[in-house]
Amino acid sequence: MPKFLRDFVNSMIEEWGEDNPFYGLKNNGQLVEQWTNLDGLEIFYSYVRNSKWVTVTVLPTETGIHPVSNSVYKWKGYINEYIAETAVWWAFELLTEMEAKKFMIQHKPEVKFTFIRLGHPYELVVKFDGYCWVVED
Repeated sequence: MPKFLRDFVNSMIEEWGEDNPFYGLKNNGQLVEQWTNLDGLEIFYSYVRNSKWVTVTVLPTETGIHPVSNSVYKWKGYINEYIAETAVWWAFELLTEMEAKKFMIQHKPEVKFTFIRLGHPYELVVKFDGYCWVVED
């Protein structure tokens, strides 16, 4: 049985505490549009300091549709259904609720979240299954 993203987020809030910077139910956050890759230096920096940034990558869909625009974002905010769907809107340049709903049901997009917490890398891949966001194993 698939694990719903909202249930996973709630379990991570319970496990890591409500003050953790990665999992939460609030929709607010900060997008860094012009992220510069520092040839691995940002990874080193994250290891020596507790990073609060999440790399959000929108993957090609199971139907073969590739993102129109840059599909990698830096996000300082919570991982949840809101940012998964918002990232799909950005990557596929979706403009309306109707367009987004149709696209998501038909193409079932996937989003990968990666971050470093306490010196350890974490990755979470979620997929829209036609009804809601589920965690991929």
